[in-house]
Amino acid sequence: MIAMIKVRGHIRKELTIESERKVSDLMKDLGLNEDEYVVIVNGSPVLGDHIVKKEDDVTILEVFSGG
Repeated sequence: MIAMIKVRGHIRKELTIESERKVSDLMKDLGLNEDEYVVIVNGSPVLGDHIVKKEDDVTILEVFSGG
């Protein structure tokens, strides 16, 4: 099984990973600033040190603020 990574916000990307990776490494590879996104793995928010496994469902959401 291969993990599908979905990025949603101003940038929309999808990619797959074939091995376990830290969230912070995924963010670097995607060129995304960790402070501007929330990473959701299997329905729960995670931090940069979380290990994404091949069977995980991962969505990276851009943080928006308004007023």
